[in-house]
Amino acid sequence: MKLNFIFLLFCFTISIYSLEDSSEVLYVDSSDIEEIAITNSVILHSISDRRGIFKMISAEKWRNYLPRVGISYFGLKNTNINQPDSQYNDIRIQLNQLVYDGGENFHEIESARLQELLNNQDWTIAKNKISLEVQKAYLKFLSNKFKYNMLSKTMERINKLQIDSELEGKSGFNTELERLELESKIREIELMSLKAFSSIRLTEIDLKKQMNLQLNVKLVPKDSILEDYILFQPSELINISEYLLKKPELKKSKLAIENLRTRQEILDSYWKPKVIFGGYYGKNINGPLPVQNDVFGFNIGLQTQLGSTTNQSSLNSGVQTDGTGIQRIPGYGPQFVGKGENAFNSSNFNLFDDLSYSRKIYEGQISLSDAIRNQRNLEITLEAETYKSLEKLNESWQVIRISNAKFYQNAEAWKSAMLKFERGFMKSSELLNFESELLKSLDDLCLGYSSYIEATYELAFNLGVSNDDLLLVRKEKSKGNSIFNELIKVGYFEISNKVDKK
Repeated sequence: MKLNFIFLLFCFTISIYSLEDSSEVLYVDSSDIEEIAITNSVILHSISDRRGIFKMISAEKWRNYLPRVGISYFGLKNTNINQPDSQYNDIRIQLNQLVYDGGENFHEIESARLQELLNNQDWTIAKNKISLEVQKAYLKFLSNKFKYNMLSKTMERINKLQIDSELEGKSGFNTELERLELESKIREIELMSLKAFSSIRLTEIDLKKQMNLQLNVKLVPKDSILEDYILFQPSELINISEYLLKKPELKKSKLAIENLRTRQEILDSYWKPKVIFGGYYGKNINGPLPVQNDVFGFNIGLQTQLGSTTNQSSLNSGVQTDGTGIQRIPGYGPQFVGKGENAFNSSNFNLFDDLSYSRKIYEGQISLSDAIRNQRNLEITLEAETYKSLEKLNESWQVIRISNAKFYQNAEAWKSAMLKFERGFMKSSELLNFESELLKSLDDLCLGYSSYIEATYELAFNLGVSNDDLLLVRKEKSKGNSIFNELIKVGYFEISNKVDKK
C-alpha cells in the first residue's frame, strides 16, 4: 500500500508539469537556438539602430564643407508725425563658405567614423556573448534531457521488477527484508528521475529566457549529447597571442583610444583660427516693392581664441549701384549708404569668455591615459581567461577519458548482473544496485561531455573565433564518438530486451 502511494505521488507530480505544456512545439538544434536568440535580442536591435545615428553625424559634418546659402529680406517703413514718410525694402541671397577651421571639422568626421566602428564592435561582442550563453544553456538542456530519457527507460524495467517482486512476495519467495531493500532502491532511482525531470524544466526555462521566447512554447531538441557530438583531443599548439589580436574587445579598445586621440586633437587645436568667406547679391529700393537697385559685396570672418579670451573679427565690403541702401552692422544697427562702395570692419574681444577650455583639455588627457591603461589590463585579462579556458578544456578531456572507462566497467558489471538475474542467480535489489551505478556513471559521462563542449565554446569566445575554427567539436547525426554511442551501435545493451520479456 505504501509502495503504491509513493508511486502515485510521483505520477501526480509529473502530471502537474504536463498540464503546463503548451500545444505549440518547436523542434530546435544548436544552430536554430543561436539564430533565434540573435534575432530576438533586444540589445542587438538597439545597437543596430544606433548605427544610423553615427552615419547621420558624419553626413552633418560633411555638410560643413559645403557653402551655406540663405535668402534674406529686410523692410523698413516710417510714418512719423511731422516727419516725411519713408520706406525701404531689401532682398538678397547670401553665401558663406568655411575656408579654414584648423582641422576641427575633419577630426569631427573622423570621430564619427570611429564611433560607428565602435558600435560595430559592440554589436559583435554582444552577439558573441549571446551565442555563448545560449549554447551553454542548450548543452545543459540536452544533458538533462538525455539523462531523463535513460532514467525513463530504467523506470519501465523497474515497474516490471516491482510487479514481479510483489508476486514473489505473495508466493512466499521473497522475505520482508528483500522487499524493503528492493523498495529502497526503487525509491532511489525514482528520486533520480524526479530530479532529472525537474532539471529539464529549469534548464528549458533558462534556455527560453536566453532565446527571448515565450514560456508557453515547448522546446524539443533534435540533438543528442552522447550520440551526435564528435569530440577531438585538444591541441597544445594554439597560438594565443595571434588570436588575441583579433578579439573584438581589443579592437574596440584600440578604436576607443584612437577616437579619444582624435577628440584630444580637437581640444589641443583650440587656438587655431576659423576663417569664413562670404558674399551676397541682391536688390533694394528706397521705396515700395518691387526692388530695382543692384547691391553686392563680400565679407571675411575670423574667429580666434587665446586662453580664455575669444575674438570675432569681420571685414565687410559692398557696392550700392544706385539709390540709397542700408548696411546692417551687428551691434550698431542699420546705417544708410549712398551710391558707390561702402565697407565696415569690426572686432570683438571677449575677456574670460571660455574659462573651461583648460579643464576640458586636462579631462581629455586623463580619459586618453585611462583608456591606454585599460587596454593593457584588458590584454592581461583576456589572456588569463583564455588560459583558464584551455585548462578547463584539458581537464574536461581527462574527465571524459576517466568517465568512459568508469562507464564501460559499470556497463560490464551491469551486463553480467543482467545475465545472472535472467538465470535466477541474482535478486532484484542486487540488480538495481548495478543499475543505479550504471546510471551514475552515465550521468558523469554526460557531465564530462557537456563540460568539454562548453569549454570549447568558451575558448572560441575568448579567442574571438568561431567554434568550427578550433576543430575540437563536430556535430553529425548519430555519428558521436562517445563510448555510449559506440556500445549502442554494436547492440551492447540488447540483453535488456530479454530481461524485459521475463
